[in-house]
Amino acid sequence: MSKINTHSDYLVVLVGTYNRLELLKKVIDSIHAQTRCSHEIIVIDGGSTDGTVAYLRSRQDVTPVFQGKLLGASRAYNEVWRQVESKYTCWLSDDTELANGGLDLAVQLLEKDPKIGMVGLKTKDVMGPWTDRPYTGALSEYGILNCNHGVLSMKLLRSVGYFNQDYNTYLIDPDLAASVLCAGKKVVMTKDICVQHHREWADENWENKVQGTMNGIDHHKIYLDKFNFMQKRALSERPKKWISRAMSIPLLDAILMKWMGLNARDWLNLTKGRFISLMDVFQNVRNPYHNVQCIPQSVLKREHNPYKHLLQENV
Repeated sequence: MSKINTHSDYLVVLVGTYNRLELLKKVIDSIHAQTRCSHEIIVIDGGSTDGTVAYLRSRQDVTPVFQGKLLGASRAYNEVWRQVESKYTCWLSDDTELANGGLDLAVQLLEKDPKIGMVGLKTKDVMGPWTDRPYTGALSEYGILNCNHGVLSMKLLRSVGYFNQDYNTYLIDPDLAASVLCAGKKVVMTKDICVQHHREWADENWENKVQGTMNGIDHHKIYLDKFNFMQKRALSERPKKWISRAMSIPLLDAILMKWMGLNARDWLNLTKGRFISLMDVFQNVRNPYHNVQCIPQSVLKREHNPYKHLLQENV
């Protein structure tokens, strides 16, 4: 199978789309405007009928892939990734807009520190019901951060099996972030907002999602079963648990949050997230990233880590 990217073998950005032409124009233009490094944009269309196909054919600076129908996000991206040969890659949604040179920053961080497996591009809703939140991304039951959009090497993405196709759509990004961590790599998040999210809707009812876009399959259960080996906390995590409880004393957390210059989401990640050092804010004061997660070897070497076989090559 010949490679699909022909304009750049350095950074390939995949954008999935379906009947969102005006938003798609924004994300394409923002990628080109915000990115100086060699890059190629591949837009994956799932059978749009709103003029998207004609628009993509008219642009010489975009590589279109017309899949003709909706395959589900995981399969749609994977079918294209398997034809990509590049050093780095990223995925973006068609309702996003790149900001603050996020892709350039991410590849610079990956080039500088080989221990970093993924750079999460901090994402903020700029429309919809959650615009008051500092940035998006939640902690899973295992205390792992969700990178809604991330940059990583193609080699690493290939080794962990791309997006997990057990999911149709929801939770593919949390699964990938956890997979990178389980392969022995660090996951970090940019301090700046690098992706603006034009959220058009938000249904927080999980049952509705399961019966709708998940085709009756509970993606949440898939995630919990796959990473169940992390459920038992390591002894080294107990001090953080005790300290985070102490810092939950009324007013004390607010005082500390202000002193350290953290917003509410930063504070939540620092105190509730697992595998994030309580010293993270000080260790990365001069870095353009924070929320550094790194699973200790004692946990990674547990029997049911699905990526245990990758640990040696990622040391």
